[in-house]
Amino acid sequence: MIDTIIFDFDGTIIDTNFIIERGLNLFSRAYRGTRLSPKELEQLTGRPLFDQMAAIQPHRAEEMTDRFRKWYAQRHDELTQAFNGMDELFEDLRQLDFKLAIVTNNSREGVQMGLEHLGMNHLFQAVITCDDVLEKKPSPEGVHLALKLLNARPEEAIFIGDSSGDLIASRRAGVVNVLVGWSSIKRELLLTHQPDFIIEHPLELLEVVSLMEQQIA
Repeated sequence: MIDTIIFDFDGTIIDTNFIIERGLNLFSRAYRGTRLSPKELEQLTGRPLFDQMAAIQPHRAEEMTDRFRKWYAQRHDELTQAFNGMDELFEDLRQLDFKLAIVTNNSREGVQMGLEHLGMNHLFQAVITCDDVLEKKPSPEGVHLALKLLNARPEEAIFIGDSSGDLIASRRAGVVNVLVGWSSIKRELLLTHQPDFIIEHPLELLEVVSLMEQQIA
């Protein structure tokens, strides 16, 4: 029986694609004098903030990380929102008594800011951030920790995300994965990781759960 759903956060629940792209290009222009190429943006998507800053200017990554966090906090509520259909999905999942978790490479401060902005603080029984693990995704450490906190087994869970790190981490943890069709990363790159399911709208996740239940039965 599927009773646990683990979500990535940025690019899966909350649409931070625009603010992240804008911020990365802003800091790239400021610290190296040029915008990022589309390929560079793809390569940086989903990576921890410090790693993103180090890719732009390795010798000033710590300073850039602090400045980016301040800039991000100032612009966050203006430039982010939940993806269309997420509110309805979480209402359905709540009524069906699913155990819900987030596993993200974002910081606890960043995730808390987003959850408060979306009014979703109360929905998740576990929130695992980069501050809670030694190894970030694609390591399965965060997924394992979420399962432990929710007292769930891998075969009882689904992981939904938008990046290669999500697909790799969930597979290493033995959890079925679902790729979102609204990822900002080129789909052909993500398909090389052979996601178990792909959905084009949040409410299609319930169809995946139903299909898996039928397969188990």
